Amino acid sequence: MSRRSAPFVAPSYIDDPISSEGKKHAKALLSTLQEDIASFREAQFPPDILRQIRDMPIYEGNLAEVQAYEQRWHNLLERALAFYPAANLPPDYLPLPASLEIPQFIYHVQRLHLTKTRAKESKSFGSVGALIDKCGDYSADEIARMSAVFDNDDEARLVAHREFIDLRAYVFCRDNKGEVLEPERVRFYRTGLIVHALPDFKIVDSRQTPRKRRNDAYTNPLADNGVWKIYRKK
Repeated sequence: MSRRSAPFVAPSYIDDPISSEGKKHAKALLSTLQEDIASFREAQFPPDILRQIRDMPIYEGNLAEVQAYEQRWHNLLERALAFYPAANLPPDYLPLPASLEIPQFIYHVQRLHLTKTRAKESKSFGSVGALIDKCGDYSADEIARMSAVFDNDDEARLVAHREFIDLRAYVFCRDNKGEVLEPERVRFYRTGLIVHALPDFKIVDSRQTPRKRRNDAYTNPLADNGVWKIYRKK
């Protein structure tokens, strides 16, 4: 199952976190945390005590090795959890945001299935100005076509699609009874993935055969700047 990330919460030690000053303080603390993570990551990633899987930012080791490496990240993980307290808790077990670039640690892993999927990022806009601000420049003719959508319908929306190749790992773990659980679908390329490999750990690498592109309901874009294709939202 694919997982969204845990929601941001201003840390409890910030005075009046919903005020303008409180929000500014929380943002500054989060920025400092991100800088500290980047500095630590430069020194400690890739891990020196674990083994790399294929050419991926995935590293495996036994229980003691993975626990030792996770301990190095302990202080940064604790600081991150102050901003994202729901991370890795039931019932959803949502991960920390990938933007933090803290490696994901998964234990009791029996099998990894590596896949490559054609996918698209999607954004929705209620004005041409907001779209250009996020997606970049377009020609005068394209801007005119997009503007005409709003001229004729006050409730219209534009949708922007950006295609990319999505690398994922399906992670199969065993529970305390030794039974293989349903896989987690993990996006790992930005954060890195650290797995505690069980005996007879196996890797299935399907990256050479990308899954077929899904049928797309949108055709004939109003605009295309080489990165984002723009359509009227249906």
